[in-house]
Amino acid sequence: ASAAGGVVVPGAIAAVVAGIVVWLVLWRAATSVVLRALGAQVVDDDEVTRAEVARAENIVDGLCASMGVALPDLAVVDDPTRGALAVGCEPDAAVVVLTSGLLHALDPVTLEAVLAHELVHVKRADMAPATVAAAVFGPLGRLVPGASDLVHTVAGRGREFRTDRLAVSVTRYPPGLRDALVLMAEGPRPALDSALSGRGVARAVRWLWTVAMPEPGEDAADAVRVIEGELDAPGVRIAALDEW
Repeated sequence: ASAAGGVVVPGAIAAVVAGIVVWLVLWRAATSVVLRALGAQVVDDDEVTRAEVARAENIVDGLCASMGVALPDLAVVDDPTRGALAVGCEPDAAVVVLTSGLLHALDPVTLEAVLAHELVHVKRADMAPATVAAAVFGPLGRLVPGASDLVHTVAGRGREFRTDRLAVSVTRYPPGLRDALVLMAEGPRPALDSALSGRGVARAVRWLWTVAMPEPGEDAADAVRVIEGELDAPGVRIAALDEW
């Protein structure tokens, strides 16, 4: 019996060590996995940025100073859909992803509201479990139905609703975020050949965008519908912001 125990204990230790190593690898690689899947290009300091990106950078600088948040990197997805999300496993190594469609469609007030929302995720570090979950479950999208729902559950259902309240406490202007959510929800749907409409990680992060990324071809009215029991549904959040 003691001999058997001597085999089991080292084996259990090895399994624990292997699990820790796998977790650390996933932790370090998760952000890059998600960014690649989305086709997001990180904006470099020495890059000649477009005017829209420079405008977002200026807003982020001001918000980070007032919120006490480390400056995140900005990344852009060249796509007409209107979306933003924060990824990363550490608050001081976050990346805020913006679509070109969002940058073109939002004015300074609505853009500030969206950026404040995403920076709340960074400050709370709640993007970390969501990023790792997307990197883990996303590649299994073809084998595990509902990968986006799994990621949503890990991130925390009601996460976007709660973040709205914190974001408007920063901007002190609920209509700005309310109007931004409407513009995002009623904007263009992802094209069938878009990286944002593919299976895998890109679809797994559906509920991590400021407004859940719609399915290709989804009607705008469906995008803002109230889903029973789903606080993160755009329609629920828009109605709440009307009351705040």
